[in-house]
Amino acid sequence: MSGLRSVTLGTNDLSKTKELFNHIIGLQHSTKNEHAIRFGDANLSPGTRVHFVEVPEEDYKNPHIDSVGLRTPSDSGLVEYQTIFDKFNISYSSITELNGLKHFTFKDHNQQKFDIYSNELNTGIGLGMPTFDSPVNPLHQVQGLGPVIIKVNELSVTTSILTQVFQLDLFAEYLTHEDAQQPIQVFRIGEGGLGGEIHLFESDEDIQMNTHGPIEQVEFSTSDTQLYLQAKNRLDEIGVPYQTLEQDTSESLRITENSGISFIYTLEK
Repeated sequence: MSGLRSVTLGTNDLSKTKELFNHIIGLQHSTKNEHAIRFGDANLSPGTRVHFVEVPEEDYKNPHIDSVGLRTPSDSGLVEYQTIFDKFNISYSSITELNGLKHFTFKDHNQQKFDIYSNELNTGIGLGMPTFDSPVNPLHQVQGLGPVIIKVNELSVTTSILTQVFQLDLFAEYLTHEDAQQPIQVFRIGEGGLGGEIHLFESDEDIQMNTHGPIEQVEFSTSDTQLYLQAKNRLDEIGVPYQTLEQDTSESLRITENSGISFIYTLEK
């Protein structure tokens, strides 16, 4: 299956992040080490994973990832999460629509924005598996990623990499409001839908590499070996530096922009 696989963010307090995503939002978690944790569905499946790395910086903010979408199965899930957030005094926006799909916004203690979307009318990439080991009703639990909204320094450069190297489909644009100066571009991965979309726009201010090095990562996958090899060959041809990462069930290519965001293209074996 092709789609978003995982997102990696920084946090200045891993314990607060665990409290929010495990005890309030109800995701399962796995501690990678004392400075890293990942969250996801019952099986921590690809397509549901949000990774956090602890950054020793009091005012840390993720400079590239504007919003991470989290998907609940239905419109009722949006109401359920707003009710839960009320109990914990977590502020959130009213429910609005993006391309006909309902969602609302909230922020964590780092002021990182997240949007919970209803998957009720969504198509394309499906959801993961709920768990009974959660404070949230299995019918309403967050069970998937997407979309991820990213800002970059040079939109044309990143667009070229996503379309010409990784062969994502630039298929739509939208304005966030009537007075917006530039549209947000929508790239489709595989079957698309919220779980297979990266939304991209150009930052108003120059983004500099974090003093702690690259932290933010957006990972997307393919099950097509030919597409993966074509991407690798294309990187070699144009001379873009990359790393190869290998695991038992996957192989990945990782490129990192000068400003510090990494894109990871993974072949599911």
